[in-house]
Amino acid sequence: MAVTIKPLSLESRQDIEAFLHLPWKIYIQNGKRDPNWVPPFLDDQRSLLNTKKNPFFQHARVQLFGAYNDKNELVGRISASVDDNFNNFHNEKVGFWGWFECINDLEVAKALFQAAAGFLKAQGQTVMRGPSSFTSNDDYFGFLLEGYDSPARIAMTYNPPYYHELSEKSGLAKVKDLYAWYLPAMDPLPERIVRIAERVKKRERITIRPLNMKRLYEDAAILKELYNKIWEKNWGFVPMTDAEFNYQVGKLKDIVWPDFVVFAEVDGKAIGFNLVVPDVNQALIKMDGELFSWSDPFALIKFLTTKFDDTREMAMGIHPDYRNKGLEAVMYLEALKTGIKRKIKGGELSWTLEDNEGINNGITAMGGKIIKKYRLYEKAL
Repeated sequence: MAVTIKPLSLESRQDIEAFLHLPWKIYIQNGKRDPNWVPPFLDDQRSLLNTKKNPFFQHARVQLFGAYNDKNELVGRISASVDDNFNNFHNEKVGFWGWFECINDLEVAKALFQAAAGFLKAQGQTVMRGPSSFTSNDDYFGFLLEGYDSPARIAMTYNPPYYHELSEKSGLAKVKDLYAWYLPAMDPLPERIVRIAERVKKRERITIRPLNMKRLYEDAAILKELYNKIWEKNWGFVPMTDAEFNYQVGKLKDIVWPDFVVFAEVDGKAIGFNLVVPDVNQALIKMDGELFSWSDPFALIKFLTTKFDDTREMAMGIHPDYRNKGLEAVMYLEALKTGIKRKIKGGELSWTLEDNEGINNGITAMGGKIIKKYRLYEKAL
């Protein structure tokens, strides 16, 4: 099959819509949809690719590519991006690729990776890494490697298994695996963990308070300061700017449950937080990517009538000055209490780095089990 790679314009509505609708050709075959594929919420994705709305573009350069067959049909897509904030923070020259979707054809995949590599090399980068759409702070980081037996939770990746073969045969190699864990809400925490949590809470004078929606952006500023401090030494981390953090808050504020977003405080000063959100993919999997569309006129009703009984812990962290004191147990215990009160089945804790033994051992001690793994690849340019 002849493959033609075309650069797509971020300013072209036609190009963006074609780019965003490609997954429907990948995950629906012969009229049958992959039962574990969750159609992406297209308004959110349009916003991510909007150079005027997404603050990422204030410090990054992005090029989208489409792969076309000899019938001029779009059969693959990829993004190539250079994030100046990431490279300045890590003193590296790493370019990222992401938004990857492709038919099961090695020639198409190679052409897409080659196009991304060409753009990144021309921008002075020495390594290409991904999939990352666009940073570790965004959705869809890494390819799903294990755990194809269930849909992805909110903002986590789902992809065909053959994407790994396409990546490896295109010259990319594993750079890091990520873990997603599951903790049932109805299973009590080990008694030892409960005792530790209660003892630590008293000894360290910890108080727990929920997110205050009336002062949302003030609380968001506290969360941002903690987030950037807590994760600054993590692999792949890049600090968020004020604009980026407020952008993320704007995306989550309509779905967040305030009692599931809590701060741990000592003498009124926040020293940790836990960000848990309902798994809205439980609704999106019933829909077709839009809240309002002719193809799915009852989409909004489906969303509003879905009972969310599963969650995802997107981030939990303790200030470095308070680590190794057992405060993680306090946060998990509080989340468990809230989950039981809300009659939640459980929650996914995602993601963690494969080599973050401290966090992974702690989750294991809580009774968490790995249910999915994700993989990132890279290649020298």
